[in-house]
Amino acid sequence: MTDRLRKPVLRNRRPRYVVIGLVAAGLSMLFSGCATWPAPTRSMTENYQGAAGQCAVFFASLDERVVKENAVDGGYARVRHFPYLRADRFIASFAGEIDDGQAFGAWIDRMQALDRRARAAEIANLSDAAVASLQTSGGRQALLQRVARCGDRLRKHDLASADSRRRLSENVQVPDDYIRSRRALGLYPITRWFVSRGVDRWHREARGQFSPAPPQDWVSRQYVPAGTGAPAAAAQIIGQAGRDGLGIPIFSKTQRRALFQSHAPVWQIQYQSENDRIGWPGYSTNGGITVDTDRPVTFGLLSFTRFENAVLTQINYIVWFPSRPKHRFWDIYGGLLDGLNYRVTLDSTGEPLLYETIHNCGCYYKAYPTGRLHPRPSIAYDEPPLILAAPQPTGHPTRMVVAMDSGTHYVRHLYPYSGTPSGDATYALAEYDELKRLPLASGSRRSLFDRYGIATGSQRLERFILWPMGVYSPGAMRQWGRHAVAFVGRRHFDDPFYLQEMFETSSRLSRSAAPVVRPAPGSGHGGAVGTFAPSLHPPETEPGKP
Repeated sequence: MTDRLRKPVLRNRRPRYVVIGLVAAGLSMLFSGCATWPAPTRSMTENYQGAAGQCAVFFASLDERVVKENAVDGGYARVRHFPYLRADRFIASFAGEIDDGQAFGAWIDRMQALDRRARAAEIANLSDAAVASLQTSGGRQALLQRVARCGDRLRKHDLASADSRRRLSENVQVPDDYIRSRRALGLYPITRWFVSRGVDRWHREARGQFSPAPPQDWVSRQYVPAGTGAPAAAAQIIGQAGRDGLGIPIFSKTQRRALFQSHAPVWQIQYQSENDRIGWPGYSTNGGITVDTDRPVTFGLLSFTRFENAVLTQINYIVWFPSRPKHRFWDIYGGLLDGLNYRVTLDSTGEPLLYETIHNCGCYYKAYPTGRLHPRPSIAYDEPPLILAAPQPTGHPTRMVVAMDSGTHYVRHLYPYSGTPSGDATYALAEYDELKRLPLASGSRRSLFDRYGIATGSQRLERFILWPMGVYSPGAMRQWGRHAVAFVGRRHFDDPFYLQEMFETSSRLSRSAAPVVRPAPGSGHGGAVGTFAPSLHPPETEPGKP
């Protein structure tokens, strides 16, 4: 999604009443509450006697407090009737495929881990009074322990029969991030064509402005990763990692840390103001969002994708800027908070296969495939992805420099970094989940994101114009797992099948391109996510802290 693609909507010389009508309808739709959020679900054992029934009541009581205090983690989907499980698109993609006990156990482990991870953030953000009302001595840590115990107990109770396991598989679904009612009201079959023209125009401009070589004559700041780590280390880590019953790599804490260090990029930003410095988001004393640029940081997140019958590891590096400054009052793209996600997909040997960038709004998706990937002759997306030339290999793995414009923070250059990293400042690596429990001046905590996965206060004026595309609050910064990356059609940044729908490897070019078969709607395959598992799970099943 791009701001260039949006301009034709404004430039098109349609009758004025059409624009006024769309804006007026948009005002009503924006406050209609149509966006999805992971509403709590209740266990079917809630009325049972004994320990299982008590655990079901505990989860219901905990969820009631979380909703009441607006502490819901919007990043994962709930699994109907299984309150101790949550799913992302990657994990949901295995529903209907699992035919043995080991794989099924690993699948449940992953979903239970996601729930514990989400609940860790939700419990951290509850008030002291809410924690006390749950009548668990020991405070928040005791609540987390009870979540683990009750999840294990209900899992054993609920999944004892083949019928219950089948019912679970049917319930594991992740909704997409498009609102159908808005598309219907916004005459989407017609308005999509104006947006498509803008997409084409932006693609042409972006191709002309991008270079896999260093920028010339830039006044810029460079941020380099603190600590040591060589890209070549990733191959050794991938080779040593075990795999669970789903084929997903299992990394130790030490391996994860080394993995994130291995491809940590150098950030180069054309510098004109404080808004071109990266930093740590937080809340001011009056409750507004700020970014502490005196604490340069990159948030790391591990994800996975599926390609050619294998699970591949992806490393996400996410940075935040104070804002995208407005050039004038009616600038519909500027506003508080801006950011970028740079992702490196590693092949089964640990070598980079694909580089990608999006802004944290889900906008401006760009793919930079290495020479071992080739775009498919026909890509079955209504809005074609922007595919650019990746830097040519230098004969050995190297970290990349991601170079961005001032203000807009558009990625204009992606090129290999030569030598030992050195720059104007160093940045630390932090866990992405830190964004979901930011400290407040009062001593309590709050997530950067609301229950819909939107970063507080980052909404843009463009939401009043582009609502017919069905994306909730276009332009706003989003939580991982909630990134719709196309206005036309449907596409998500965490879709587990996107890689094989867009690309094929050199080894397959000699064969006719086989069509990509996606699971049928309702089978539980929603797209994809892939992230860290929660800190409560044993280290060997925690996929992802840097």
